Amino acid sequence: MTIRRPAVAAAALLLTACGCSIPDTGGAVRTGGPATGIKPGTRLYFLSPQGIRLTIRPGTERESLQQTLDALMAGPDQTERHTGLYSDLPGSGRVTASSAGGTVTLRLSWQTASLSPSAIQQLVCTAEDAPAPTATVPRIALVSSDAPAPVFQQCDLHRTG
Repeated sequence: MTIRRPAVAAAALLLTACGCSIPDTGGAVRTGGPATGIKPGTRLYFLSPQGIRLTIRPGTERESLQQTLDALMAGPDQTERHTGLYSDLPGSGRVTASSAGGTVTLRLSWQTASLSPSAIQQLVCTAEDAPAPTATVPRIALVSSDAPAPVFQQCDLHRTG
């Protein structure tokens, strides 16, 4: 028994001396701000040669749903165009957004049939990602003169099933 006690004591002393192999930094090390979740700024979906892509325009806060869609309709800014982003949405016209009961309705000033699938995805992905009154991803309904009944769409990037 006396042989075991010194062995246990030696092992404990050895472990204490080795520590955990993390060097002492001499105090707290600053490496940036805390994680904040969704990055502030306006989240827009434009097209690139590789397909649809999210871009975040810097800002102190995220813009409202309507402001976000207005920014999308204005097209990529100079920096975004320089990185190869472009829009397939018409250069004129308007999208008016309303939200109720977990559904965002986008009223288009042009016919839905005149839009490419990529343009529809730009609208839908941007609307799904814009600030909404609910915590869940909203359903997106498109309404236009050629589709007076809502046509529900989902962003291919956000599709879960």
